[in-house]
Amino acid sequence: MLLTACVHHTPKGNMTKKNNNMVYLEKLDTADANKRILEYREKQEKEFPEDEFLSPPTDCEYIDSMGYVVSLGKSDSGYLKMRRGKDSLFGEYRYYFPNGSLKKSGEYYINDFQCGIWREYDVKGHLIKETDMDKPYRKYSWQNILLFAKKHNIDLHEDQTFVDRYIDETHIPYWYVSWIDKSKYSFRCITIDARNGHIVRDELSRGTK
Repeated sequence: MLLTACVHHTPKGNMTKKNNNMVYLEKLDTADANKRILEYREKQEKEFPEDEFLSPPTDCEYIDSMGYVVSLGKSDSGYLKMRRGKDSLFGEYRYYFPNGSLKKSGEYYINDFQCGIWREYDVKGHLIKETDMDKPYRKYSWQNILLFAKKHNIDLHEDQTFVDRYIDETHIPYWYVSWIDKSKYSFRCITIDARNGHIVRDELSRGTK
């Protein structure tokens, strides 16, 4: 089993120098985003004429030119764009200021935990914060989770398989994996100490045959 984060294709933006390194500043085409959101609403109204759409259009979903599934939303504070490959477990997250300048970027796992390097920028494009979301899990990383899934015949693409990770109140990092154990017709829920890979909890809950 080999699963990796999707390969990112650099979007349009401006190049600038910072600390002698070239930094790519992404820029969202807000006019195109607004057009897509409006067209999506018009499509919904045609498909569901019996429904009342009282709120203004704020979101849409589409397939981009590279075949990625894109979810786009807007609010008074800016635009949110999330993109991932059709069969990928990982996607890219981008949040933009109302003027289209990049505010926050990172990667996420489909069950919503953040991974990789997350960056935050001010409205002028200056990097103000950078966080390595994977750092607490280096000793028992995603690659270890893949090996764990292979060992236990876990299909990570199955709708009823859930993977999460968290840090508790004592600052200990954990992985949590839940899936249907077909041999026992039950949900199996495992909690793993990410500092050493030790299973600290192994539970079964009733499932359906």
